[in-house]
Amino acid sequence: MKENFIDIIERFKTLKALVIGDAVLDTYIITKAEKFCREAPVPVFNVHNYKQRCGGAANTAINVAALGAKTYFLSVIGRDENAKHLCEEFRKNKINAQYIIKDKSRTTVAKKRVTASSNILFRIDEGTTSAISKEHETALLKNISDIISDMNVIIISDYEAGLFTDAFISELKNILSLHNVPLIVDAKNISKFASLKPTAVKPNYEEALNALQLEKKNDEARILQLAEQEKKYFEISGASVIASTLDVNGVLFFEKNKPAFHLACTPQNDKNSIGAGDTFTAALALSIAAKATTKTIAELACAAASVVMHKDETAGCSNYELKQYFNPTPKYIFNEEELIKLVQHLRQQNKKIVFTNGCFDILHKGHISLLNNACKAGDVLIVGVNSDASIKKLKGNGRPINTLEDRITVLAGLQSVHYLVSFDEESPLHLIKIIHPDVFVKGGNYTKDSIPEAPLLKKIGCTVQILPYLEEHFTTHIIDKIRYMQKTNVAMPA
Repeated sequence: MKENFIDIIERFKTLKALVIGDAVLDTYIITKAEKFCREAPVPVFNVHNYKQRCGGAANTAINVAALGAKTYFLSVIGRDENAKHLCEEFRKNKINAQYIIKDKSRTTVAKKRVTASSNILFRIDEGTTSAISKEHETALLKNISDIISDMNVIIISDYEAGLFTDAFISELKNILSLHNVPLIVDAKNISKFASLKPTAVKPNYEEALNALQLEKKNDEARILQLAEQEKKYFEISGASVIASTLDVNGVLFFEKNKPAFHLACTPQNDKNSIGAGDTFTAALALSIAAKATTKTIAELACAAASVVMHKDETAGCSNYELKQYFNPTPKYIFNEEELIKLVQHLRQQNKKIVFTNGCFDILHKGHISLLNNACKAGDVLIVGVNSDASIKKLKGNGRPINTLEDRITVLAGLQSVHYLVSFDEESPLHLIKIIHPDVFVKGGNYTKDSIPEAPLLKKIGCTVQILPYLEEHFTTHIIDKIRYMQKTNVAMPA
């Protein structure tokens, strides 16, 4: 398993991030064309559903929170219905929105997309985009000063809706100079923030052209075009790292005093996917805060954006989804939190859960028989696998023969196994408490009352199935045979 990626993504959960920017409410009006209008030769679209999502900088905050960081969002919004919807989304996504300033004289920015058959027909924009007042500028700066010392990273997300005035940026520079916090800027005009000396900026191709005053080129010619502008790019951005996104042509990364490099991407059918750039920025920022190398930062950011490109509408990438992207054994559940989410999901689907456990050190016919029969006992089979330390406690210093990573990889290849989770204790009692299986399958010469887990299983009302060992098909016997052959060069008698 790529532990370097997994460990860094897990580290996101220890971080605090501050997102400052223009909040937008994305509304999707889902329609269906059912007849033609009498007044004009146009179809009539009947509304079937409304969906509301956070857009703009608010979507960046949603993504930062989904990736696991404790997220604080600062902005100026109105005191209208759109603001209420945004705040409800913040609450649902566990974003700290207490420092947001509400201005009754402003209308919250909103983008309404009318869709039919998963296609966007047109968009209606509304909201105040003029500069915020001096009063609210001062209040916002005070809020930043109050919490900046607790932050691991700061993200500026400028959608040019009036938040980032010249005076605001100038005062923000003074605040930032007192704190050594990584600053990531995602803005339509990156040169506007050059005085802040950001750690990284993330311009897309159109923003890069505007900043560098270049003519548009097509396809892979864009990569060479921007690569030739490296010196100027650093001068106008003031940044140490530039992640220049090129949609289907991937991402071009620049880092001061190091060679630029390009990451390709697999083009996706993204006709209705919105906000992948915000997702990229969120993963970029958290990876920098987690002190990953630049190439790892690039891969994590690209991966997060790729996850979103498979989704419709304004979407995000969760911590779990990003880990699964890098997980060569997707059946493996990394930790207790993810196991709890999985079990909740299975319960919502009314799935009958079966649980069994073992060392599975050297996979053999007895294991296959146990797992096949366990699979037949319900809808989903979750297998608990003893960790290396756990096996050593049970079996002694010579075990395990195969590491947990190897054992998980082999078990994941079995069709009968749906999910795998490891445990460090000698008994999987803690896992059973979390999973509450409907059926518990045990291999060996036990009775239903003699297995160590019997009291707990009885308490939770779990059915127990005992499957006897197949004669001569257990790991210790196989290891003894191998050792006998090594000593005698003769097969051990049955």
